[in-house]
Amino acid sequence: MIINPEYQKQLTTMHGQGQFVRGSKSLSAVRPFLDRYQPTTILDFGCGHGALIAAIEEAYPQIRAEGYDPGNANHCHIPKKSFDAIVSADVFEHIEPEHLDATLQLIGSKILRAGWFRIACYPAKKHLPDGRNAHLIVESPAWWREKVLCNMPVTIVKEDISVFDKSHKWPEVKGQNYDLVVEVK
Repeated sequence: MIINPEYQKQLTTMHGQGQFVRGSKSLSAVRPFLDRYQPTTILDFGCGHGALIAAIEEAYPQIRAEGYDPGNANHCHIPKKSFDAIVSADVFEHIEPEHLDATLQLIGSKILRAGWFRIACYPAKKHLPDGRNAHLIVESPAWWREKVLCNMPVTIVKEDISVFDKSHKWPEVKGQNYDLVVEVK
């Protein structure tokens, strides 16, 4: 079990309210990764409603894209197979802290070649129905780097840390985005 059933219910509620629908915007960030690694299969881990999956399949018809998201009934089962590549945009920070290591190990076990991950290192503007911030883990890029390397059989081949500041709209929403590309050892 990589998610608490009560937390999964909260995510399902938020998905039902349309709160996680921006995935297609991630295609521009993922495109250089897809062009470099040219995967034939890809898993979008934390796919929301599947917008990035649809965008990938439209832009790259040779790629078979699948998704997993515990808050979406259409994507709530983790595929048994492995994938050439795994992408995950703004998802790791939503993982429950007590399940983080096991989740990263699971993701690592599914990557055949490479992975692209964007991790938000700042509080979310959204809150869960129980009142907690939707970003359950807010840590530095250095902390996330260690977590990835300790729990996945990968080498980090590219890292990018960018400033993210929406404090003009939401006072707490500022920090960094941590993008990384990994390759299987």
